[in-house]
Amino acid sequence: MAFFDELGKKISVTGQNVMQKAKGMADITNLKSQINEEQKKIDKYCQNLGHMYYELKQNDPEPQLAELVRMVQASYQRIEAIRSEIEAIESIKTCPRCGAVLEPGMAFCVGCGAKVEDMKEGMQASQQQVRFCIKCGKQIPQGAVFCTKCGTKQE
Repeated sequence: MAFFDELGKKISVTGQNVMQKAKGMADITNLKSQINEEQKKIDKYCQNLGHMYYELKQNDPEPQLAELVRMVQASYQRIEAIRSEIEAIESIKTCPRCGAVLEPGMAFCVGCGAKVEDMKEGMQASQQQVRFCIKCGKQIPQGAVFCTKCGTKQE
């Protein structure tokens, strides 16, 4: 009987050790998850800090950060250039019937012969429905007061 008693004790101790290790692993996983959440918060705070620094000091940055500020300014300039390209492309009128490019002053479409005057009303209505954020350029609903992406108040 002593053999079975000893075996029972060993099984009990081993089971307790396994449970403690499993609990320890679960605790470690939980703590690592908390670390990851805090790291995400730090990353977001640092990103916001960078945006705020840029807004406040873009004209007079600290010497160590001047190059990064110049890079941000260059990116903003590139965005404006791309927006200008988009505006140029969007200003090209096409026939809604056949897709042919309509030159300024045309009375009829060269592709399908449709009268250009009839098409102007439809094109103007569709152009008025499209609106973009003044800061980030995201397309927003016509009556929106704030941008849905960056939160900037629209004029």
